[in-house]
Amino acid sequence: MNNNTILNWDNINHKTIYKKQLADNPIYKDPNLNIWVAYSYEYCKAVLMSDVAIVPELVVEADSLLNGNAKLAIKKLARITNNMQHEESRSAAIMMFQCIKPVQINELIDSLLGKVNLTQFDFVTAISKQLPVLSILKGMGFNVDDCAFVTENIAVLVRIMAPNKSAADITAINSVIDEFYTIAKRYVNIKFNGYNETSVTLFAVNLLGLLIQSYDAGRGLLCNSLINMVRYHDDMNKRLADKSYFKRGVIETLRLDPPVHHTKRIVTEDFRIGEQLIKSGELIMVVMAAANLDSIVFTDPEKYDPFRSNNEQHLTFGLGGHNCLAKYFTIGMATDVCSYLANKYPSIGILQHEFKYEALLNVRLVKELSIKLA
Repeated sequence: MNNNTILNWDNINHKTIYKKQLADNPIYKDPNLNIWVAYSYEYCKAVLMSDVAIVPELVVEADSLLNGNAKLAIKKLARITNNMQHEESRSAAIMMFQCIKPVQINELIDSLLGKVNLTQFDFVTAISKQLPVLSILKGMGFNVDDCAFVTENIAVLVRIMAPNKSAADITAINSVIDEFYTIAKRYVNIKFNGYNETSVTLFAVNLLGLLIQSYDAGRGLLCNSLINMVRYHDDMNKRLADKSYFKRGVIETLRLDPPVHHTKRIVTEDFRIGEQLIKSGELIMVVMAAANLDSIVFTDPEKYDPFRSNNEQHLTFGLGGHNCLAKYFTIGMATDVCSYLANKYPSIGILQHEFKYEALLNVRLVKELSIKLA
């Protein structure tokens, strides 16, 4: 790690780094990574809303070894496309998302918890890696076998988005992607009768996109929301019957402890931010998690305050054409989980004092969250 840009989450106080950069370098060029980095709320918002700051094309040499269906996913996913292709892919993603019906989260939670010892278990493995994906699949009406296949293999499918895929990653992706397309296309053909093969494939690809996004972001939000809920249990215990309190807690977690910390853009023409000129073709890292701590926008920004008047102004879900489609779904799911667990289990304990994080740059995800429920 250089002095300013975080390349490893373990043993790092990221908020201290963000606070320093907000004060000293709200926009600066990292000399080691050769990339501009935007920290302030104003500058992050400007980049996210700009028509000349687009998502960089994902070009990785190892991707040439992926099979045709995996390559198609990279080419057609709404979250990593631009212009006309983005519009087509996002429309397909919206149509797939609209197929999701409400599910009984408590029943899914009870089913997953029935497989563990409640006196000590890993919340990441038991709940947060499974529930977000399962909520989408069940809400869309997928059968038991298809739900099982996807939840068992989603950890492999998400590697499609990895910038540095190993030979083992390539082999694993190629081994499951075709079966995923078979399941997804079968569903699409039943749900949207009359579309041609190209359209059916686009729907299938962007269903995969929704599942990938829910796996990482949903997992992180569930863990971080639970951690904050336990840390501030005295306040929570006074409001167990008030579901809106849990919703506000989830939204404040998205601001203060978001799973997604930054995203990247590349500018297609010279672009000025403050006094800095970003030249056409240069990359910008947009650190939304730092913007969420900007004291110009958020009073006492490092304080956890579910009743903050403007916590919904956080940038965690992005802005503009690439804002998160599933933001309300994700907030609702996390709210239901926190409210249900808090009301069913009066004693929730976190059994570890330190956390280790996944070796991922743009998301901060705990590897394990050992808890007990009583």
